[in-house]
Amino acid sequence: MKNRYDVIIAGGGGAGVTAAIAAAQAGAKTALVCKEPVGYGNTRMAVGITSCAGLPGDDRQAFVEDLLKSGDGLCNPQLVETLVDGTRDALGFLEQLGHTFVRNEEGYLEGKAINRAGGHTRSRTLNSSGSGVGMGQILRTALQKFPIDLIEDAFVLDLCRRENMVCGVRILELATGLEHTLQAGAVVLATGGGSWLFYPQTSNNRGSCGDGYALALRHGARLQDMEQVQAIPFGITHPDAYRGLLCGEPVVAGPAGRIIDGEGNTVLDGAINSMSRAEVVRAMARPIGNGQTAEHGGLTLDLTPNMKLDNGSEIRHRIRSSGITDNVLPAYGKKAYDWEKPWEVLPTAHFFMGGIQADADGATAVPGLYAAGEVMGGVHGANRLGSAALAEIMVFGLRAGRAAAKFAKDHVQPSFSADSIPSPLIGLQGSHRPAHLSRRLQQLMWHHAGLVRDRDGLLIALAGVDALQAEAGDLSVSKEQIYNGDLRDAVELDFMLQTAKLVLISALEREESRGAHLRSDFPQHGGSNWEQNIVLWQDDSGQIRHCQERCGHKQ
Repeated sequence: MKNRYDVIIAGGGGAGVTAAIAAAQAGAKTALVCKEPVGYGNTRMAVGITSCAGLPGDDRQAFVEDLLKSGDGLCNPQLVETLVDGTRDALGFLEQLGHTFVRNEEGYLEGKAINRAGGHTRSRTLNSSGSGVGMGQILRTALQKFPIDLIEDAFVLDLCRRENMVCGVRILELATGLEHTLQAGAVVLATGGGSWLFYPQTSNNRGSCGDGYALALRHGARLQDMEQVQAIPFGITHPDAYRGLLCGEPVVAGPAGRIIDGEGNTVLDGAINSMSRAEVVRAMARPIGNGQTAEHGGLTLDLTPNMKLDNGSEIRHRIRSSGITDNVLPAYGKKAYDWEKPWEVLPTAHFFMGGIQADADGATAVPGLYAAGEVMGGVHGANRLGSAALAEIMVFGLRAGRAAAKFAKDHVQPSFSADSIPSPLIGLQGSHRPAHLSRRLQQLMWHHAGLVRDRDGLLIALAGVDALQAEAGDLSVSKEQIYNGDLRDAVELDFMLQTAKLVLISALEREESRGAHLRSDFPQHGGSNWEQNIVLWQDDSGQIRHCQERCGHKQ
């Protein structure tokens, strides 16, 4: 393993891979570090629907306005415009790597090849061939074409900083249990979000533990709007093996679908497909909070009225062709999948809109540190539109990779010694297995900071996190050096505890209900007075500080 690079990327999903390729194309000596195989993670788990500007029947300003409206006053307008203006080139770049978006019968991106995802006022969403799995495979294969060192099954434990500049990373190699120091001219965090905090009620894979948020905070970066955790409204409720998995967003309801509570009352009826994710979750949260649920704790989604429409079969075909309802078939059976009987749904933690503050090139307040993808805040504000995430990771992954390569070229790297040592966590003989503490944290977060929050619950959760942090100082970790599961759990627990605290502090500070953040003690929207980003940072003593800043401020 080499120990000196121009650019190091942390994360092997869509944002990380595009950043690594962009940096390599710019001439940077590049390494990509990821704790799972490259091309896995949430990019692979996604269904591959991707919004794109410049398609027939759409225009730039309409796309910008949809994103800003969905973000409910918390978006950074510069980042929104950068996303819209970059989608066409970014998705073209993805197709150059070998990925393909579904065309119509004539081979064009128009007509029935374009769909409208949740919250969009116009059709601008493309389906991916092979869904997210196909996209993940293409990303993995594409990396072989470039001189990029892949360091898989490895955690970025910490950032290295000299002279107030990020100049490398400390990594843990799971295959050996060894820690290594790697030097770099710039580091790009593309580590994804933190929705594993809410397991099992999450659509995310187990790697989404908030690694990047914790790393950035500890080294002087600022984060924003960490209370804005999007739940996608339609998640599987049972059996347990499928719990939390995605089975649809608002558009899946079609024009005639309805949602019914456990007592037979109608929660929403018709036109659900034109609502945003936040609007549908808000409507569902009330009966769920009141205990008016179906057998497995959710509500009933009834799509059968769509089949009474003249074009019902066409509506069903268009929605199912995206792959977004594929989990319904193995979980609930063919009749549910064919819209012949209703099925139970429960909102599931899906996406962090908040994250690291960065500019349009992914540059943070810390020289040499960049962010791209879900780990970066400011793009989506209080609510993310359906299909915007995959576009975002490509647009900002490319920009961050190029900017990091330029920074590394323009700045002299501080020199420091690099070493390799066995992880000091291996063989700890404390009282607590890290996996057990993680489960307690997840239960705490879903119960007190899941769909609906209030001050008392958030304070209980904060006290619980503090108690768990104390217990985490007394861990039991296996002596195994090769692929030690306890070791991985211990590292992720540390990141999760830090991220949980950020979510809770930010949620306490926002005393209103806006977007994905619902407060039962402040149920009303706060209006323009609350069009403020909740900004968090860590002071020299290690305490988390926070303030409010007007949206769109200068970074």
